[in-house]
Amino acid sequence: MAANPYYILDIGKEASNQEIIRAAALQMRQKRFCAKEIAQAQKMLLDPVSRGCQEFLYHFDFKGLEERLCRPLEIKPPEFDAPCLTLFDNQTHDG
Repeated sequence: MAANPYYILDIGKEASNQEIIRAAALQMRQKRFCAKEIAQAQKMLLDPVSRGCQEFLYHFDFKGLEERLCRPLEIKPPEFDAPCLTLFDNQTHDG
């Protein structure tokens, strides 16, 4: 499976064709990815059918998700006074 073309080109899903071409040229200069990956990402996003598939596959944007998941929880467990229920009472029930 190919990598996320939006991630490779560092663009949003609303990018125009002109922005896709510019982003591909910029990524070629920055050399974060190999030329083949950049070209494939550009080709996928310039084709309307392929782009629709990519939008479906990469519908969720997970940027910052790891940061949100790895921070300590700030939620405290609820505090309530409820009787402790046990499976067996101390009393015996004669039927």
